Amino acid sequence: MEDSRKDDGDIAGEIFGTILGTILGTARVLATASHEDELLGEVCGSACDTLGFGAAAIALLDEDDCFRIKARTDRRKKRGCSNAGEFRLPLADLNLLLKIGTKMGDAVWVDGHDRMVGRLADRGSILDREISVESSAWNPRSMLLVPLYRPPHLLFGLLLPEDPSNGEPPSPIVAVLLSTLASFASLSIQLLESRIHGEVQRGILNAQRQRIAQVYRASGAVRRAGQLQAMLQATADAVTEAGGFGRAVIYLRQGEMLELMAISGLDSAEASDLANESPVPLALFSAIMQPQMRISRSYLLDCHRIPRGLEATMAIIGKGNSRSEGLSGEGCLSIPISDHQKLLGVISVGQPEEGRSPDLEQVQALEFFADQAGAAVAQMTYFDELKMLAERDPLTGLFNRRSFWNLVDQVASSASGAGLSLATLYIDIDHFKSINDEFGHEVGDKVISDVAKALSGRLRSQDVIARFGGEEFVVLVAGVDASQATSLAESLRLVVAAVGGAGFAGKLTISVGVAVTEGKSSAYSARILVEELVRRADAALYRAKIFGRNRVEIFR
Repeated sequence: MEDSRKDDGDIAGEIFGTILGTILGTARVLATASHEDELLGEVCGSACDTLGFGAAAIALLDEDDCFRIKARTDRRKKRGCSNAGEFRLPLADLNLLLKIGTKMGDAVWVDGHDRMVGRLADRGSILDREISVESSAWNPRSMLLVPLYRPPHLLFGLLLPEDPSNGEPPSPIVAVLLSTLASFASLSIQLLESRIHGEVQRGILNAQRQRIAQVYRASGAVRRAGQLQAMLQATADAVTEAGGFGRAVIYLRQGEMLELMAISGLDSAEASDLANESPVPLALFSAIMQPQMRISRSYLLDCHRIPRGLEATMAIIGKGNSRSEGLSGEGCLSIPISDHQKLLGVISVGQPEEGRSPDLEQVQALEFFADQAGAAVAQMTYFDELKMLAERDPLTGLFNRRSFWNLVDQVASSASGAGLSLATLYIDIDHFKSINDEFGHEVGDKVISDVAKALSGRLRSQDVIARFGGEEFVVLVAGVDASQATSLAESLRLVVAAVGGAGFAGKLTISVGVAVTEGKSSAYSARILVEELVRRADAALYRAKIFGRNRVEIFR
């Protein structure tokens, strides 16, 4: 009898060793799995094939503190691994099951006959399952719970073996092997997550190294709109090529609207649809920039909470499944472009790699690109302001004397090429010194500004008007003869007389001198030609002053 018992022990040891060896082999497969579905399916399959269960599932803890099945293998129906999302076990109900169950190492056996199990089944936390062997021990509501832990001891998942081949609760040996398999699964899931996270971070760091010189060169040298556009496009491409996202769009702020500036990762039809939605009211984007949605300086939003009218403008939006999916199928990420707390624009991104929502480090890496875009936009705005100050009179917004002469060659050459004559009108506000003396320079400035607005509003877009200094203005017009130029001057005189600003309605008058080229204009020495016209118009203006002001005189 003793020898017989020894032989049985040897046999049991051999069986245990064989099963453990198989599980260790499974662990090696788990360590090299490249996708979560592959990993979870291998764990479920091993529980079935090695430990004698007809089916097995893995449930992971979601953000709402509920366990949901992510993978299931059913060897009875040969279905392989498939999702089974109908299972929903709240963490609070799991804690009840762990209290009423029988501990077998890390595993917990729950008898389906327990009244508490019946209550949980009534509210949908437990589902009846098929069993192959009629048994008084294992019924359709019985459960075997094998926890998956993260360090130090955080429960994040469950291995759920079903339908044992013998219809009995697991033996101590099987319970140990299940716990071992669950431990390998936990380590493998964490290893896979770390590997994916590392790949994303390496991609972002590589992108930063590759693009940082380019980004700084662009932001440091940008002086023309074309350079700014190229900078923004490079930023959008960086997000899609190396930032971990499949789609990106960039909007810049224009007043209270957002104008579409760059698109990456969308096909031509989607890009066209998006362009048709531009510009976008800033107020729509402001609705999602709320503190509860903030991660670092960006905003992560559930797609179900996107305001009406905004969903068609964001990077996650497109045709097909992209319109309803988003980050992890449930959201979008908006990254503000700012300069000293001033909002300049928005980068909207979607379709993250691996379908995972970005973590803090990834968002901060993306904000690096937004910072460079912000620097470029701010610098472009600065140069635009400098250019305007160099070309425009700050009081009236008209061209100044210097920019007028810079435009002379272009206007005169165009007129010559078209065979058109040129005319100049020299304009002076009558009795302006007395206005300044009586009412002060602030009122005087208001009068000059109102007159400039009235004059420019009467002229064509191709006509050039400049403030030559003080209360004097010069107009350069192509394609008019002496009669037409005189009529234009008269209409300008009447327009100014109707100006009501600063309380001078009906009291403001101007004198205008007119000069017109004899015959067609010549491209020869355009500067000399226009200088002569301006001199003649000034002489005609002097005559208008002599003959009583508030009149038009043409040089003869």
